[in-house]
Formats: sequence, structure tokens, C-alpha cells
Amino acid sequence: MAIQYVVKTLFGLEGLLAHEVQALGGKQVKVENRAVSCQGDLALGYRLNLETRTALSVLRPIKSGHAPTESKLYDLVRSVYWDRIFTLDKTFLIDMVCYSDRFRNTHFLALKSKDAIVDQFRDRYGKRPSISKDPDIKINIFIRDDWCTISLDTSGATLFKRGYRYKRGTAPINEVLAAGLLKLSGWKKGVPLVDPMCGSGTFLMEAAMMASKKAAQSFRSDFSFMKLTDYDEQMWRVVKEAARAKECSVETAMLGIDKDQRVLDAAQTNAMRAGYDSIKWRRGDFFKWKPTGPPGMIIFNPPYDERIGLDDAILFYKQIGDHLKQHCNGWKAWIISSHLKAIKQLGLRPIRRIPVFNGPLDCRFVGFDLY
Repeated sequence: MAIQYVVKTLFGLEGLLAHEVQALGGKQVKVENRAVSCQGDLALGYRLNLETRTALSVLRPIKSGHAPTESKLYDLVRSVYWDRIFTLDKTFLIDMVCYSDRFRNTHFLALKSKDAIVDQFRDRYGKRPSISKDPDIKINIFIRDDWCTISLDTSGATLFKRGYRYKRGTAPINEVLAAGLLKLSGWKKGVPLVDPMCGSGTFLMEAAMMASKKAAQSFRSDFSFMKLTDYDEQMWRVVKEAARAKECSVETAMLGIDKDQRVLDAAQTNAMRAGYDSIKWRRGDFFKWKPTGPPGMIIFNPPYDERIGLDDAILFYKQIGDHLKQHCNGWKAWIISSHLKAIKQLGLRPIRRIPVFNGPLDCRFVGFDLY
């Protein structure tokens, strides 16, 4: 029997995720709002969690129905045979998402859903499982109007937590977003890549993983699906071995530049511990850097005047554009920023503008050919 999956992602990355899901064997792949749905077997769920670079979580819907009131929601949640899904010794958490004028308090809805599960266990076994903020089992309940879908979050912790970031910079870009932007830019293995305001190096780390075909979650060992009663350890081992068999060397020149030695040290530590000692790191000022060697791609996430302040954002972005025009002939450049007014001051003709979100910030990812 086919299993239904709903794979969540960020706005603007749905098409990329659909290609990933299809490549991993997903059937009946459908692009939705910040998500991709598909069908497959148990092993597909393991591959989606391990290998997708643009996924935030992998949900497995198990029950849907009308829930026009709190009591109907309780009944719907309780109608699931929870002891067939997880055992009493496992902790759980309800992740409640509600888009309905019928309900005013999502916290109360989560409590009713929790009660339905706890009451079922208590009635059958005289005991109840515990709630935890760091649970074994994460249950997603989504309500729109009066329709409710109950899903198992097979990922647990969000999939942008790759496991390679031992040290963080001041304003690191989300790993899923970084991977998605690299794909949207058209960057490929073998094309020299420079991040001249690299912070803790997320773009370069994601690029190195893509170039080496290393699974996105290679550094992570804990997923919620491992706590489910249908967990197949042998199948998981086979999935991991198949992913490892795809790995190869990076063979691409990559350089990260930043003025802050502290974040550079963090970036280098993360890269070395992940096995990517071929990435070069240099303390320096972008405005003093001049590229050498064959042209490639420059990708960066400059300050937006949000978490990192700027004295004069308009002037700062104009200086970025001037430096790119004067010193980076033959290269391509991609910049993400939420400062939509300042980004127009780059003085470059964009080849593409892509709307994306960096957290809550409405951004544009803009590409340029530099001549």
C-alpha cells in the first residue's frame, strides 16, 4: 500500500523540491503551497529525510476529516490507533497549525488533541505517554476551515539543521534557503564559487555537499521516524549505504571571504569537521578583493540593514555594484537582500529577479552577468 507524503519547503523552492522528490522515486508528485506531495513506500520516506536539500520536513498524513468544533477535533484525533504508531515509552508533541475563523485559540486545540491521545493510551493501558519540547514523536495537525489533517512529522527537528554547523555566525542564512538559492542560480560543480561576505560559510558548505553528492543529512543521526513502530532499521541502513555510494570528490575551487576573523574561524571549523578542507577561507574586505583565475560565480548575502546595521545602505549597495563592474568582468553574480530599495542601486542590469523569503523577510534573489 502506497504511503502519502507531504514535504514542506520555503516559498519559491517548491519546483526545486518537486524535482528532488521525483529523482528519489516519489510518485504522483504535486507542487503545493510551500510543499510537495507524493506517494511512495517506507524507504522513500527515509530517502526524502536523508537526501532532499530543499525540504524542511517530511510529513506523513494518517487521518483527515471534518472538525468543526473542539469536541469533534478530539473525536477525530482519538479515532487514530495511536498505540499502533508509537509506544508508551515515547514522548510526543503536537504541532498545531490552524487557518479557521471557527477557532480562536490554537493552544487550546493542541491541548484537546494531546488529551485525545493521552486518554486513549490511559484507557487501554492505565498509563499515558509524556509530552516533551524535544519529543520522540512530532504530530502535525493542520486545520483549514473545518477540515483537519493529522500527520506524523517523520523528520522531528527541522531539516535545515544539517548537523555540520558547530559554530554560528551573526546572521547565518538558513541551510535549506542557501541550497535552494544555489540551485536557482544555476551553479554547477566545477564552476569556481566565491562568497565575498561569507559569514560562517553556509553557501560554500551547501555547495561543497552538492558538488560531492553528499546527502544533506549525512551529519545527522536522529529522526522522528526512528521512533515509530514501523521503523525498519535494515531498510534505513540500505538507504544510507546507497546514498554514500553516490559520493565523490568536490573538485571545485571555492573561496570564502569575510572581514570578521571570528566568523571565518567558525566557517573553517565547520568545513574541516565536515571533511571539506579544500574550501579556502580568507580574511579580507570585499571592496579590496580582485578575482584571479578563470571566471566563475559570486554569490552573497550582504547586510540588509536588519540584524546587521548599515550606516548608509544605498551607498553600500552602490559600492558593491561598482566593485563588481570594475573588477569582476566575465563572472556571474547573485545577491539576496530584503533591502529592495538599496538593491536597485547596484547599477547592474539583472538577468533574473526571484522573490524568496529569508525567515520573515521579503527578499529578492537577483542575478547579473558582469561584462
